[in-house]
Amino acid sequence: MHMNKHDQSSFCPPSSTVYRMAEEPVVPGCFIRAKAIWFMPIIDQGEKDDKIIAIYADDPEYRHYTDIKELPPHRLAEVRRFFNDYKKNDNKDVAVDDFLPATKAYDAVQSSMNLYADYIVESLRR
Repeated sequence: MHMNKHDQSSFCPPSSTVYRMAEEPVVPGCFIRAKAIWFMPIIDQGEKDDKIIAIYADDPEYRHYTDIKELPPHRLAEVRRFFNDYKKNDNKDVAVDDFLPATKAYDAVQSSMNLYADYIVESLRR
């Protein structure tokens, strides 16, 4: 399993980052079709740092998943371990909260789209 991070932009929901699960690594900067399947609230050094987990829509291993509840328990354990450990080398504390359903991830994505639209409209008014 590979976890590819999509760099946070100023239009991501506050303190949110998107990670994508896939069987094969993907070259940075390429465009792919992705589908959010869950939302994961995380506390990183005492601050909110939520994660949206998505799958590659064309990956034969993951493309049929639409929500976290469909993943096998061992895959959830791997993802939880990844986020609990990914900053240990930097001596930083991370607390992984509950895994929330895809609807929460889509709410966060919609919030990002609204922020972006507001930014564009405001830019056009100038």
